[in-house]
Parts: sequence; C-alpha cells; structure tokens
Amino acid sequence: MALSIMVLGLHTPTGLTFHLCTWTSALERWWASVRQRQKDLNLERRWSREEADIASPLNRTGANEEASNTVQPPVSSQPVTSTTRTATTQPSGPNRAAPGPTRAPAVTPRAQPAPACAPAVTPRAQPALTRVPAAASRPPGPTATPASRPVGPTRTPGPVRGTPRPNTRPGTSPLAYKIRRVSALRRYCVPVTTIILILASLAVIGILIKVVLDNYYFFCTKSVKFISLDKWCDGTQDCSGNEDEQRCVQRVDFSNGSLVRLTESASLVQMYASGTWSYVCFDGFDAARAKAVCGQLGYSSDPTFTFVSARDLKGPFSTLQLVDNGIQVNPFTGTCSSGNVVSLKCITCGVNHNKQRIIGGQDTSIESSPWQVSLQYMGQHSCGGSILTPRMILCAAHCFQEKQQQVDRWRVQAGRSSLTYIFASQVDEIFIHTMYSLDLKAYDIAILKLKSDLSLSDSIQPICLPGFDISLPDNAALTVTGWGHTVEGGSSLASTLQRVFINLISNSACNAEYFGQVQDSMICAGRLSGGADTCQGDSGGPLVYMGYTSWEQVGIVSWGDGCGRPGKVGVYTEVSAFLSWIYGVMRTEL
Repeated sequence: MALSIMVLGLHTPTGLTFHLCTWTSALERWWASVRQRQKDLNLERRWSREEADIASPLNRTGANEEASNTVQPPVSSQPVTSTTRTATTQPSGPNRAAPGPTRAPAVTPRAQPAPACAPAVTPRAQPALTRVPAAASRPPGPTATPASRPVGPTRTPGPVRGTPRPNTRPGTSPLAYKIRRVSALRRYCVPVTTIILILASLAVIGILIKVVLDNYYFFCTKSVKFISLDKWCDGTQDCSGNEDEQRCVQRVDFSNGSLVRLTESASLVQMYASGTWSYVCFDGFDAARAKAVCGQLGYSSDPTFTFVSARDLKGPFSTLQLVDNGIQVNPFTGTCSSGNVVSLKCITCGVNHNKQRIIGGQDTSIESSPWQVSLQYMGQHSCGGSILTPRMILCAAHCFQEKQQQVDRWRVQAGRSSLTYIFASQVDEIFIHTMYSLDLKAYDIAILKLKSDLSLSDSIQPICLPGFDISLPDNAALTVTGWGHTVEGGSSLASTLQRVFINLISNSACNAEYFGQVQDSMICAGRLSGGADTCQGDSGGPLVYMGYTSWEQVGIVSWGDGCGRPGKVGVYTEVSAFLSWIYGVMRTEL
C-alpha cells in the first residue's frame, strides 16, 4: 500500500519535488561524512609521523613513553542524520548524575540550512562522547593540543624501533647531537678539501709553467738564469761552467781504434798485431777469451763460439793469451796445431719472428723487424734507428740538426708497430762522426747510448752487423722499414710500421742520376722505375740483407731526390765502411 502511494506520489509534481529534496539532503550528509573522515585520516598520518620522530633512535624517548601513553577508547564517527547537529541531551531533575570528566569540545560541522522543501525531522539525540585524558607523566615532545584535535579514531603508539643513540652529554637534546655532528664535518672536511684543491691548482700551474719554460728556455742551475733555447748547444758558452754545452751531441772519431774484426763468411775472428791481421787458432780458446775478444768490439753479452777448419785459409794465424791489461796476440808462421780457427758470435742478433709508407710499401709488424726503433724529439717522431745492443742504437747523423742537439730532449721507442710516445727510453749520449757534413752528405752515421738497457723480447731484438769483407751481389734483394711519409710531400707519418722490398743499384747507375754525389761510403737501393723508396721520417732506419744465417744491416737511410721518383733511388750510408768507428764507440762506452 505504501509502495503504491509512493509510486503514485512520484507522478505528482509535489511528490517528485519531495523525493528530490530528500535525495539531495542524503547526498550532502554523505559528502560531509566523507570530508570528515578525510580530515581524520590526514590528522592521524601527521600524528604517526610525529610519534615516529619521537621513537627514532636519534631521540631520547625510551620505554617511559610506552608506559605513559594510555589507550583511548575510539570515538564514534557515524554520520549525522540531519543537516543540523543538536546539543547533547542530559537528564534533568534531582536524579541527574554527576558530570563525568570534561572532554574537549568537539569540532562541530557548521550547520547547513535545510531546504525549504525538506520535511520537519525531529533531531535524534546523540549520546555524550567522552575521552580518557592522557597520563600526566607524558614525556616532553611535540604533541597535539587537545582543543584542536577533532573527534576521530586514535592510534596507540607502536614499539620503539632500534636502540636510541646514547647521549654522552647530560642535558642535551637529540637535535643538539645532530648539530654537533654537522659542525664537526664542517670544521674538518671543508678546510681539508679547500687545502687539497689549492695544492692541486698550484701543481697544475707549476706543470704549465715548466712546460712553457722547457719549450722556450734553458735554465742554468749554476749561474741561476734562463737563456733562450737557440743558445743551448750552439757551441758557445752561455752558462757558467759551460753547463749549456755539456749535454749535447758529440763529434767523435774512432776509425782506427779497433783491434778485432769478423769476416762475413762464418764470422771468423781476426786480430791485429805486428802490423797485420791474423786468424785466431782454436787451440786453447775458451769462454774467457771469447768474452775478452767481444769486449774489444763493445759487446758485453755472453758470446757463443765454435771452430771452423783452417784448411782453405792462407793465414797468417795467431794464438791469444789473457793478460792483466787485456789480450795478448801471439802471431806465428805455419798453421794451427788443431787445424781449426775460431768462429765467434758476440750477441744473438738478426732473428725475426715474422707472423705472417715508405713509398710502395705495406703494413708490417714489429716482430718482422724487431730491431726497428723510433727516435723522437720532444715527443714527436723524427727518425728511425736500429738496435745494436740493448743500450746502443744506430742511426743517421743528419737526424740531429743544429737546433736538435740537446740530448735530454731525445727519446727512443722500441717494440711497437704503431707510433706511440709513452714509456720511451731516455737517451744518455749521442755520437756522430767527426767528419760529417750536411752539405757533403758523407759520414752520415750516429750512435745513441741509452740510460738503461732495453728488455729483449720477440719485438725487441738487435740487428747483426755485416762482416768487414761483405760483398753484396748485383741486384741483391734488400728490405727497408720505417714510419715515414707514404706520399712525397705528405703531411702525416704512417701510423703503422711500413716495409718495402727493393734491390741494390750499382753506384755507377746511381751517379748517372745524381751527378757524381754518391761516394764510395754510400750504396744505392730502390727501383729505377720508381714507386718504391724511403721518404721523410724514414731517415736513420735500417736497410737489411739476409746473410748466411741471419739478417744484417748493410745501410742507413741517408738521402735522396724526392720519394719514389723514376731513376731517383734512395742513397744509404754503407755500414761496412764504418765498422771500425762503430766498434770504437761501442767499446769506449761499454
């Protein structure tokens, strides 16, 4: 019946208006309860953060807070049934109970005026809500003011997490502990960091100043002054004690100082005595005598020796005897009693470990030419060179121009196929032939002595020197290596070691193109058709020939007209013509 009346009422304007107003009032009450719950939830989250801070190990909360906090009964937050909230009703009369503990006034939502269409609804009395007051012994800390705390669910503090940090100073708060900690960091870390930055800046400035001074000035330590770089090693004394002329390229001549020589065939030993050269008999020859003979040539490594039949040798012959001041040679007439002579090898050399631009060349590995080195002036490749011993490097005299004679500015890089400028060996002394002349191009030979020995390996090996009586066959096959320009007039060096195979050219054919400039102490090699030659940056490098058992250096890259031009082959210093000079320098610096 009631449903029929309600349905009937919906079909009338008055009934429709009545129900719309009823639904509107219900939605407003629901929205008010949602907002109230959201406020309670936000407040509860804030209390949770405050209580977590109090319970933090950095604060002094301890167990007293847990004991002093009491569980408060939850306060009902059910939504009101009217747009206005009535005051709490109390029984009246003489039987009225004594008032309970006073509760903080609740925050009452502001009364909303009822719509004009709303029916009269009698407000339902709300039961009085009370809140148990917290214990008076609550420790100090951030707490919410009871008067400002709205009605809502309360939260019981959880257990304290972790162990509070002990406070060694009584009467100080956790915040003070944090401040002291930050102050200590500022007191020590900031000054130390500042000092480190200042020292680093000074070091960088010092390095920059040193680089600038090294590139433009020479410092005289004895007279305490700077001189321009062009006055260093110019042949004139500019510093006290001739300091600026001491560490420079030296001109020396030891052409007639050698008493020992080795033949090309079988490396037979010949000693000079009584104005003649004689073969050394194998009679009584031992390791001590072998080391003494090699010492006369400037080698300090352990030699190897054997005997060769003297049947086809004409002599003369001699025996050796060790004395206090060296070796005594005893020549005699006739033949050796043993019928054998000494074959000697002072150093293991000329062995490559081939793992298989110079103009017309090809890339190669350093293991193919392990004697090849790079001579570098102030960190830039200038010339090539070859290893004679772990401490001696053979190259060309023209590499050390007038303004590049400062020994301390030179480095030698060994054992690398690609050009690198790190970990290069320091140079101790530089020697060039005293007869060298840039205009005449003769005597173009030099030796560098390193400050420390090279570590021999598959990529670092000495090259053998030829015998004094070597005679290359016509059109002999030769090989030359280097990092020079691969194109005439090129602007950059080859990044990888280059190798080219060329042939010996007779001096007569060579002089036809060079108008008689090729001397007897020079040899020519290349291709008359052109296209295979050395170029700028290859100077001082080795021209090698495969001898009887090992590779030998027969030439040093010296000069030429252009690079790879037809008829204009390369000209090389003939090594065999300067064996006495080479052995003399090596023996003197042993």
